[in-house]
Amino acid sequence: MGEDIKWLIGISASMAVSFIIALIASFRSLAASIKAGDDALHERINRTRDDYVRRVDLDGHVNQLREGMKELKEETRDSARETNKRLDQVLAVLAQEKKSG
Repeated sequence: MGEDIKWLIGISASMAVSFIIALIASFRSLAASIKAGDDALHERINRTRDDYVRRVDLDGHVNQLREGMKELKEETRDSARETNKRLDQVLAVLAQEKKSG
């Protein structure tokens, strides 16, 4: 029986070592696939960051556009007031000419 126990212990030890090696290999494979996924995700994030405008920059540009539109509105109002004044003057002169003529 001593010989049978030695075989049983030897087979058990070799199976345990094989199981441990398989377990380590699967953990390494899992870690490599997780790292590859993380690297792909980081690459997508970096590409998105580089391709799109930062929110602060976009807000600054939008504010500049708003200020430009306000200035254009003011200039248009001023221009319309001046045009109305000139038209009123022309109408007043025409009305006086019609009364006197």
